[in-house]
Amino acid sequence: MSNSGLGFGGFLVGLGLGWYIFQYIDFSFELVSYFLILMGVAMILGALLRKGGREHPISSVLGGVLGGLILAVFITQGFGFIFNITDNYRASDTFSLNTQLSGVPIELDVNSVNGGIEVNTWSSNSVRFDIELRARGRSQNDAERNIENFEHHLSSNVNQGIQEISLSFPIPNRDWNLYSVAIDVYVPSNYSVSYLLETTNGAIRLNNVIADSIETHTTNGAIRLNNVIADSIETRTTNGLIEGNIESMQSNLQTTNGGIDISLSKISGTHVFSTTNGGIDISPQPGNDVGYRFELSTSVGAVDVNLSNIDYSVNEARSKRGETSDYSTKPIQIEIIADTRIGSININ
Repeated sequence: MSNSGLGFGGFLVGLGLGWYIFQYIDFSFELVSYFLILMGVAMILGALLRKGGREHPISSVLGGVLGGLILAVFITQGFGFIFNITDNYRASDTFSLNTQLSGVPIELDVNSVNGGIEVNTWSSNSVRFDIELRARGRSQNDAERNIENFEHHLSSNVNQGIQEISLSFPIPNRDWNLYSVAIDVYVPSNYSVSYLLETTNGAIRLNNVIADSIETHTTNGAIRLNNVIADSIETRTTNGLIEGNIESMQSNLQTTNGGIDISLSKISGTHVFSTTNGGIDISPQPGNDVGYRFELSTSVGAVDVNLSNIDYSVNEARSKRGETSDYSTKPIQIEIIADTRIGSININ
């Protein structure tokens, strides 16, 4: 292959890789320093490979990759990122919001960007949001002005016997890179609650929560479910671990780049675990009253099932399907479906 072909191939690799990574990253001042180091290393290697006047094929590949990465930055970040990296001034503020409850079931909807969400329970008859807001600017006055311009929208309405509580931040998309928002939510432990929690670039954590349903979405962040009980649980993240211990009749936990580490309680249900790059570790509860049915597969890795009295229909290194003996007669029946592309799957 000619050097031009190698260079174009490297360019496509750099463009594709950069497009995949940079669309999830806010190009901050600190990150630019690492990017400049990468560019410098690539240029030095290219110069060394051209030593003696003859261009080495690897030099063409490096040059192409570097060009693709640079183009990916402008495509995903826009040309405005050149100015954003100078926004090295910071301001912060903290405030709380409270909503009194009407004694009916709650639907709690939190929609945020650039920050984590953590949910805890408490004994008060209200839902409280503790918010830590940070903003940046091109000067200290600019950063503080961005704090003043930040808006929030908290609503509470009773509709058909359900109190709908919604918290959002109506900031234009173009301005979200100026802010980060961390939210701590406190919900009464004696209320029936359904959760919808969404954010980007931040983790979502629920601690000691009992709920009707839970739905959580984030992009760059872990999802942690600590002592969570719910009829149904749906979680999704792009780059992050999912872990915790749950009691649920139905769960669907998905991530792309990250592992899944979950402990299951003794309650009948169906659980689906899916990742692309990461292992899956599932810890079920033993007992003579519990039967397990499973379907597990990976492309790169191994599948290991440490359960007793298993009847296999498929028993291969990377794929297993089966159930414990007398599964259909057990009072507690748990079905597990798990798949990954790169990583091992363990049930033990």
